[in-house]
Amino acid sequence: MEVTAGRFQLVTRDAGPFALEKLKGVGPKIATRLKERGIVDQLELLLYVPRKYRPIYRHFPGPELARRKSAYIECIGQITQVKSPGRHSRTPLEVSVDCQGQSFRLIWFNMNHRDFIARFKPGRWMHIEGGVDHDQQVPTLAHPNCKSLAEPPAVLPEPTVSIEPIYPSIEGINDALFAKAIAQAAEHLLPQLVEIVPAPVLARHGLSGVGRALRTIHLLDAYSDLDFFRAELQGAKDRLVFEEFYTLQLKMAEQYVSERRAARAPRCTERDLGRELVRRLPFALTGDQSAAIACIADDLARRTPMRRLLQGDVGSGKTIVALMAAAIAIGSGYQVALMAPTDILARQHCRRTQEFLADLPIAIDSLTGSQSAPERRAVLEALAAGATHLVIGTHALFQQDVRFKALGLVIIDEQHKFGVAQRDLLLQKGEDPHLLAMTATPIPRSLAHAVFGDLDLTVIGEKPPGRKPVRTLLRTRASAAKVYQYVRERIIETGEQAYFVYPMIEAGELETTRRNVLQAAEQLAQDAFADLRLAILHGRLDATTKDAVMQRFAQGEIDVLCATTVVEVGMDVQNATIMVIESPEVFGLSQLHQLRGRVGRGSQESMCILLSGELLTDDAHARLTAFGATDDGFLLAETDLRIRGPGQFLGMRQAGVAEFRFGDILRDSHLLEEARQDARRQILGDAAG
Repeated sequence: MEVTAGRFQLVTRDAGPFALEKLKGVGPKIATRLKERGIVDQLELLLYVPRKYRPIYRHFPGPELARRKSAYIECIGQITQVKSPGRHSRTPLEVSVDCQGQSFRLIWFNMNHRDFIARFKPGRWMHIEGGVDHDQQVPTLAHPNCKSLAEPPAVLPEPTVSIEPIYPSIEGINDALFAKAIAQAAEHLLPQLVEIVPAPVLARHGLSGVGRALRTIHLLDAYSDLDFFRAELQGAKDRLVFEEFYTLQLKMAEQYVSERRAARAPRCTERDLGRELVRRLPFALTGDQSAAIACIADDLARRTPMRRLLQGDVGSGKTIVALMAAAIAIGSGYQVALMAPTDILARQHCRRTQEFLADLPIAIDSLTGSQSAPERRAVLEALAAGATHLVIGTHALFQQDVRFKALGLVIIDEQHKFGVAQRDLLLQKGEDPHLLAMTATPIPRSLAHAVFGDLDLTVIGEKPPGRKPVRTLLRTRASAAKVYQYVRERIIETGEQAYFVYPMIEAGELETTRRNVLQAAEQLAQDAFADLRLAILHGRLDATTKDAVMQRFAQGEIDVLCATTVVEVGMDVQNATIMVIESPEVFGLSQLHQLRGRVGRGSQESMCILLSGELLTDDAHARLTAFGATDDGFLLAETDLRIRGPGQFLGMRQAGVAEFRFGDILRDSHLLEEARQDARRQILGDAAG
C-alpha cells in the first residue's frame, strides 16, 4: 500500500490498519489533538520529528556536571542550606545542595505551599533532575524535579549519558506520550516499508534505508556516545531529505522523458537568418550569449522538443538570445510565439523586436487582451494563414480561437509567473513545438531545479561590456528634500532622466505611511520638479496611454517618470540613469534588484537611491543593507530566498512547488542536485530499456 504524507512518500507491503486510535495510550481526545495538527494516522506520527534532542547526564561527578553548559542532569545530593520564602510568595525558595563536592542552587518561584517547602531540610539527601543554567554565579536548576531519599545510597550509580527527543509541543501531549506512541507505530510500520530509492543509489551516496533513518530520528535505538549520535542523526536527516527530493525529481524526470519519448519536434536547422541578425547587431555578443545560442541551436536541430530555461541577470542580454532562436525557427519555415506576463512587457518586447529585426523578412504582430475586436481578428487570420512569423502577446495567446499554421517555437518570458498548465495550453497550439522559457529573476540553481526540474538550464552570467555598476544609496524620508534637489540638479545639468518608483497607486483606507504614486507625483510636480517634465505610469492606465507614456520617456520627452512596479521589467531607456525607490522596505530583494536593473543600461554612471521609512524592522534593515552591498543578482536571490522562502520568492503561483517537509533547497542543495541526477538517470535508463 502506498501512503503519502505531504510531499514525503512511504510505501508499505500491507494495507494497515494505520489509525491513531490503534495505539495504546492514544484515546479519542489525544487523537483529535493530533489530527488538528495534521497528524492523521500512524505514518504522519512517524514523520512528526523532534525539534531538538537533549542529552541527559546521570550521576557524573558534581564538578563535571557543573561544566556541562545548558545540560539536563540527574544527580544525588545533600541539602546544605535552605532559604525559605516564608509568608512572601514572591520571594523564591532557594535550596543549596552538594553533589560530590560541587555546590548547586535549586530555585522555585511563587512557591508558598507548606507541604512542598517542608520537604527541604538541611542534611537531607535528594534525587535531583533538571536543566542547569550557567549564567548565575553558582550553577542553578530552576524548578527541578526532586525526590527525597530516606538515606544516602551505599554506592552511587554508574555515570551514564542518554539522549531524549523533544517534540514540537501540542497541548495535553508530553514527550513521554509521544515516545510511547511513536514506538508502537514504528514497531507496526517500519518492518513493512518498501524502499522507493533504489539500493545502488543509496549505496552510492552512503545513505541508510528509510526505516533505519526514522528509527534514528526518534531514538528507537539506544545511543550513549554523543559524537556517534550526531553523525548518525545527520545521516538520518540527509536520508529523509534525499527521499523527499528524489520523489519530486522522479516525477519531474518522468515528465521530462514523457514529453520527449513520442514527440517529433520540427527540426530547425536553417541558420542564415540568424547569421544576418548577428551581422546587423550594433554590438558584439558576449561569450555567455554565444554559448547559449549554440546550445539552443543544437536543441532546435533535434527531433526531440527543446525544453530549456534561459536564466540571466538584469541586463545580461537574454532578449537577443531569444531572437536568435526565433530567427532560426522562422528561417526554417516555422512560426514563433513569445508570451509575456503583462501587456506592458509584451508591448516593450514588440517594440524592441521590431527594432532588432528591422529590414529582415520577418512579419511581427502582437496579441493582447487590450486590443480591439478588429485588430484581434486581423492578427488571428494572419496567424492561421502563416502570414505572421512572430507573434508577441500575453495570456491571450493560449485562448481557444488562436490557431497557428506551423508553430515551431514557444518563448515564455518571466516563466515563473505562469503555471505549467498555461504553458502547456500554448504548446498544444503546435505539433510538439520547442520551448524556450526565460527569466530575468536570478533564481538560485537549487530552486530552479526544484521548480523547473523538467527543463534544461542555461545561465547567462556575463553582462555586456561597458556597463558600469549602479551605485546604491540608502536614505530615510528625512533626507527626501536633499534627494529631490540632487535629482533635479543632475537632470538639468546633464539632460539625463529619472525613475521614481512607489509600491502603491493610491493610498488605501488603512494605509497612511507608504508612499503612493498619485499623491507623490502631484506633490513633486507642484514643488521639487515644478520646472521639469513629469509623467505617471501605473497598471490601471489603459494600454494606449501606457504606450504613449513609455514612448515619450524612451524618446527623452519626459524627465521624471513616477511609476509603480510596472517598470520592473521591459523598460530599456539608456538615458535613464537615476532611480529613486520610495518605501523600499515593502519590496523583496529580487524585486528591488529588478527595479534597479532599469538604470545602468548605458555607459553613464547610474544611481539607485532607496528612501525608506524612519522605523524599519530588523528584517527590513538587513534586507536593504544587503541590497546596498552588492549588485550580484544571484547572491541577492539566495539572501531573499532565505528570508522569504520559495513561495513568496516566486509568487503564490509557484508557492506549493518548492515547499518541503524536511529539505531546505539552499542548505541541502547538494542533495537536491544528486537526487536530480539520480532520478533522471533512472528514468532515462528505464526509457532506454
